[in-house]
This record gives sequence, structure tokens and C-alpha cells, in this order.
Amino acid sequence: MKKSRSFTGPALIWKRIVAFLIDIFILALFVFLPFRGVFAGSMREASFMESLKNIASNGEFIKEFIPYYIAMSLLTFLYFFILESKMQQTIGKKIMNLYIVSDNNQIKKWQAFVRNLMFIPVFPFDWLMIIDPVFMFFKSSNQRLSEILSKTRVVERYSISKKIVFEQ
Repeated sequence: MKKSRSFTGPALIWKRIVAFLIDIFILALFVFLPFRGVFAGSMREASFMESLKNIASNGEFIKEFIPYYIAMSLLTFLYFFILESKMQQTIGKKIMNLYIVSDNNQIKKWQAFVRNLMFIPVFPFDWLMIIDPVFMFFKSSNQRLSEILSKTRVVERYSISKKIVFEQ
């Protein structure tokens, strides 16, 4: 007969990265892809660098682009905020069997908000897109900066199976 015990521990970094890539793929399909028509005209038949130069030099395009950029950022923020505050995991985390836990029991709305500030496209929060994930490589608990500030962690459930032998 097998008896199993489980415990939670810090999620492995590679699992967190895969979960995030799954979430970005989902966002690409349902958020970014519908906006592709806005950018198609500026990037037609040009290299990536030429397209960036055209966009940067065209003030009218930038003015038109800002509302779409804000909408995409808001939808991205809401995806992470709603799923993490309601279910303690995004779709990517669910697939990778990862969970968000609070140091104070249940995840509160402010904690989910702080965890996802990096998706708000306003200075200084936009810097968190770079600083936040890099921070976890320097913490033994694999926590991002926003997770430390929000008093949350991403954990994984580990199971230990123990074979019990009944002697007669």
C-alpha cells in the first residue's frame, strides 16, 4: 500500500518561466492578435529596424498607437490580476501545477494588484518588466521583487510516496 504526503515549496524557476510563456501565448492569441491590424500598415514590407524608425518618426502613428497600447496593457494586467486574485493561479500556472500563496493566508486584492504592477505601462512601473523577473534569480526563495512587496510566493506541491509493507 502506498501512502503519500505532500508539502509546498518554492516553485522551480524553469517551471515559472514555462508557465509565463504559456500565459503570454494565451495573451497573444486573445489580446495581442486582435490588435495586429493597427500595426500592420506601419510594418508592411520593411525590416523590423526600418519599421521602428518609421514608427518613432511618425508622431501621428504614436498618437494613434497609445490608446491601443494602453488597452493591451490593461487587458494583460486584468488577465493576471483576476486569475491570481480569484484562483491563485493563471492558466499557465495551472498547467505547470504552480500556485500563489500569501504569507497572510488568503490572497487579497491589493496583493494581486502589487504582484502585477509590471504590466502597467506608466513610469516607474514599466521598469519592473525588467527588474522584477531578474530579481528572482538572486533570491533563494525564487521570489520576484513584486512578490516580496506583496508578501506572496509562487509554490509547487511536492508529493512523497512511501510504500508501506504489512508483514504477516
